[in-house]
Amino acid sequence: IDWAKYKQLVPVAGLVDSFQKQYDALKVPYPQDKVSPQVDAQIKESQSEIDSYKKASEQRIQNYQKEIAHLKSLLPYDQ
Repeated sequence: IDWAKYKQLVPVAGLVDSFQKQYDALKVPYPQDKVSPQVDAQIKESQSEIDSYKKASEQRIQNYQKEIAHLKSLLPYDQ
């Protein structure tokens, strides 16, 4: 806040000084963060679930690729 500018613009003497003292004395408590640790734990849990799902998916992909290769190696139906 540009208090010097307000002192020039406000014609009432001492009003801006009074506001400035009140403003400087005002202390607004910042709420404590109680949720972040829970969110971090959920993220870690989700990440481990994601990793296990990815591993299982990669295994399924490999199995499907083997099955596709086997099917391609068979004789076509018209032969």
